[in-house]
Amino acid sequence: MSRDFKYTENEKLNFRLNNLPSNPGVYMYFDKKGNIIYIGKAKVLKNRIRSYFLNVGKHQQFKTEVLVRKIHNLEYIITDNELEALVLEANLIKKHKPKYNIDLKDDKSYPYLAVTKELYPRLYITRSINKENTKYYGPYTNVKAMRELLSSLKKIAGIRNCDLNLTENSIKSGNYKLCLDYHIKICSGPCKGLDDPELYRKRVKEVISFLTGNDKELMNSLKKKMIEASDQLNFELAALCRDQIKTLENYLEKQKVESADQTATDYVAVACEDNDACCVVFKVRNGRMIARNHYFLDGVYQKNISEILEEFVSLYYQKTSDYPELLLSSTEVEEPETIVEWLSKLKGKKVYLKTPQIGEKNRMIFLAVKNAEQLLNDMKLEKLKKDYTPRSILSLKRDLNLEKAPEIIECFDISHFAGRQTVASMVCFKNAKPFKAGYRKFNIKTVEGIDDFASMEEVVRRRYVKLETEESLHTPDLVIIDGGKGQLSRAKKVFDELKLDIPVIGLAKRLEEVFFPGDSEPVMLPRTSSSLKLIQQLRDEAHRFAITFHRSKREKAQIHSILDEINGIGEKKRETLIKEFGSIEIIKNLTVEELTKIKGINESLATIILEKLKK
Repeated sequence: MSRDFKYTENEKLNFRLNNLPSNPGVYMYFDKKGNIIYIGKAKVLKNRIRSYFLNVGKHQQFKTEVLVRKIHNLEYIITDNELEALVLEANLIKKHKPKYNIDLKDDKSYPYLAVTKELYPRLYITRSINKENTKYYGPYTNVKAMRELLSSLKKIAGIRNCDLNLTENSIKSGNYKLCLDYHIKICSGPCKGLDDPELYRKRVKEVISFLTGNDKELMNSLKKKMIEASDQLNFELAALCRDQIKTLENYLEKQKVESADQTATDYVAVACEDNDACCVVFKVRNGRMIARNHYFLDGVYQKNISEILEEFVSLYYQKTSDYPELLLSSTEVEEPETIVEWLSKLKGKKVYLKTPQIGEKNRMIFLAVKNAEQLLNDMKLEKLKKDYTPRSILSLKRDLNLEKAPEIIECFDISHFAGRQTVASMVCFKNAKPFKAGYRKFNIKTVEGIDDFASMEEVVRRRYVKLETEESLHTPDLVIIDGGKGQLSRAKKVFDELKLDIPVIGLAKRLEEVFFPGDSEPVMLPRTSSSLKLIQQLRDEAHRFAITFHRSKREKAQIHSILDEINGIGEKKRETLIKEFGSIEIIKNLTVEELTKIKGINESLATIILEKLKK
């Protein structure tokens, strides 16, 4: 290849691309702001990196053109071999979390078993795996079942529940007291040195073996303990051991799968659609399923199944200490030798990687794939549900010929009684549902008498004049004016003055008629259209809200005017009555005794009030 080959318009980047090494290593892509946007590994850096830029427009198996267009610079780190590149890539991804790398979205969904490296180790369930001097096993599928089983096992083995920092010096100092667990015989009392550290750690190891699929150690230990207790005529202890063995046998029976193979095996399957992927892991130990985990992946970006699976394996086994002897995958990975070498190094013994084609193992892989496909489908349906736009919104967009679906709609209505106590209401719908926090009511301040046009202009201006100054106010996608062309033209006048580009329509008396600004003829919406039903809902809700507000205002005015005509009722007593009872109807149905409970109202005044109101 020519040294002056032009890959991009970026000369600095071209120079780097023309001078790449042929070694294995890790490469990093940067955007214009200097942010790392992708990290990858390669057997031959030169070939892998150049393939991005030579195949622009043909990215069927690797990255999309979106990534390539954002690459402004690159750096690379040479390693001795592919294994070092794999480990370094994993560490760098974990540190920088690049935008275009695959990410386990729910890597904290499942609990891990944590075992501390202490004189008397502690066992506990956690979702965080970042503590030093702690070994982690898992993840496990059911946190509730896991906690219950661990609690039972700790009682059986006498493992401590406390988080005391037990060292030889702290135990000798005698600072700790035996707790209730010791007295009820579910702890061996290590805080007082009452248990041999080696025997204690041996029991911890048996519990861990049981939880990770090797149940023989703990079961054999309990059976031996039961026989010894029976020989010594300690029937109470023997019965306790018998019950503990029965409890564990019942648990094991539930966990059995139809497999005579005792090899520690992980079945890993992946399902992928568009930019979403789901990976499922079946963990089988000594013929029993100890976990069924699934993970959704971000950043798939048209990678092929082999790449996704390889990157998932790398991410997954960084987070656990429970490595299989045999890893069975639904598809072959791109660089199996590297994965095998890496896992073998982590486990400390040979790990095998295979893709079964026939038999029982293939059946298990088939089940794992089906699980992954179903889970991915469920996730996409859930995502679709969250992002779902109601049909009525889409119908309204179509019928009104709007540029975007009107997710936020506001509707105005005017209400008055013969020109008195004029009020206005504004209701807000989000995704075709009432959004009560967005409701507003207005007292008309600048209009005298009956003038719905001027009243509509006032409230529209008061509502939208604040849009530019108050960022907390949302901008609607559609405004509906309950009224004909007159009210609509006044509202449009306000929008023009405020330079607001918001679609606005008016509703005539007959609801099927929808007016657009500047059009003399209305649009007739189909009676069966869901858009018409949505407009009906908005109009009815705005009308209800306006009438309720107007009725409340008129009722208070009535109370004021009638009570003002009664001798002996001043401003203070009038306000007290309004605050206490709220309406004329309630007050006039009271008894004299009930009214006299109000401070300042005697029996004579109460009688006068009731007589006046009942007329």
